[in-house]
Amino acid sequence: MTENPLEAIHIQQITQMYEAEARKLILKGLEERFGFIDATCNPDLESILHSYSQEKTIFLIGVYRGEVNCTGAITYETAEVGRVERVSVVRKYRRTGLAKKMMDSLETWAKRQDYRQLVLETNNDWYSAIKFYENRHYNLYLNDGSCSHFEKIL
Repeated sequence: MTENPLEAIHIQQITQMYEAEARKLILKGLEERFGFIDATCNPDLESILHSYSQEKTIFLIGVYRGEVNCTGAITYETAEVGRVERVSVVRKYRRTGLAKKMMDSLETWAKRQDYRQLVLETNNDWYSAIKFYENRHYNLYLNDGSCSHFEKIL
């Protein structure tokens, strides 16, 4: 019987052991979306542990069979608003529910931090991401021509 990654994945806060692997996963996803990698546009990935160490900020990873297969983060916007960032799933496990599980974990953590709202943005031509967030009950509040900005009341 084949093991289901959704049931076996362990969502945890990032550690130094997995930092390079998480960075690689995110950059690979960006390369798939844009066709190239510009690491200079992603200074937070130089040191994920440092970039996501502030109060009311977290960077989560999903580890399955000893490998990072998904990521997600929340950063501080205001005392009541957090920003969802860096949601990424390794290609072979997309559409298996890992992104949903990551978002559930991020939202649970956000509620524990007394965030009342989460916001996020994604490129307008990333249709699968837009559909994913709409299905997670995120509401579009701004389309600036290049990005769609979403919010969700927790």
